[in-house]
Amino acid sequence: MFMRTGTAGLYPRWLAQEPDRNWDLFLSAYVPTEPEPAAIATEMGGYNKLEHFRDCVVSGRLDLSNYRFVMLADDDLDVTCGSISAFFESIDRLGLAVSHPAQDWSGYWSHRIMLRNPLAEWRETNFVEIMCPCFDTDFLTRRLGDIPVTLSTWGSDYGYSHLARSDGGTIGIIDTAVIRHVKPIRRNGAFYLKLEIDGVTPIQELNTVLEMLPPQDRLHKVIRIHVSPGVLSSLRHLFAWFVEREKRGIMKLFGHRQDRED
Repeated sequence: MFMRTGTAGLYPRWLAQEPDRNWDLFLSAYVPTEPEPAAIATEMGGYNKLEHFRDCVVSGRLDLSNYRFVMLADDDLDVTCGSISAFFESIDRLGLAVSHPAQDWSGYWSHRIMLRNPLAEWRETNFVEIMCPCFDTDFLTRRLGDIPVTLSTWGSDYGYSHLARSDGGTIGIIDTAVIRHVKPIRRNGAFYLKLEIDGVTPIQELNTVLEMLPPQDRLHKVIRIHVSPGVLSSLRHLFAWFVEREKRGIMKLFGHRQDRED
């Protein structure tokens, strides 16, 4: 677990919820932060999460040779269903190259495809976002240098999703492990103000990446939905597709926030 964090990161909750966890924690701090005793390292640096991760791996400060997977998480996420340990077990069993926990409908979100489908176990997709992606370390060994690391991180998720699929890998959202983004995405927040001062325009960075990709990789798509087996699996599968197609209407019906019309 490579978590980008400030002084109020939620990683203590992740640690407390899983005393018998199957993962190690590496803290990537963007402000001076006291070392976390439960972490294997607490490092400060990097313009953003992806840049610091790449720098730590390339420099050898983060050795991935003993790990099958690495998750790059933001610090304002709460685990609301399942566990991260169970998530790692699921993606190991499924052999996913790139994956992501589903997002809680009650949280703040950017991409509707990431919201949990409660009737699914997992969904094969052509995209998972930058909030909390998880990578097979074999994929990273081959492709870390090819991932477009933008300053805003906009577009990087389209880039690594395309690379994984072009290599024959499978991408998936695990609906049995759910995270909630607890903070709104504020364009007037500290990070976006920094981008503005530095003359970085996120939408331009996104478009630059998208222009390098084939048209089919510029739009989010659920390829397959996998449900739990049993006598009702066919019915569950039918309703899972209905939920996926009608998420927008369901959200409006139940009054869920819609942060961005994707």
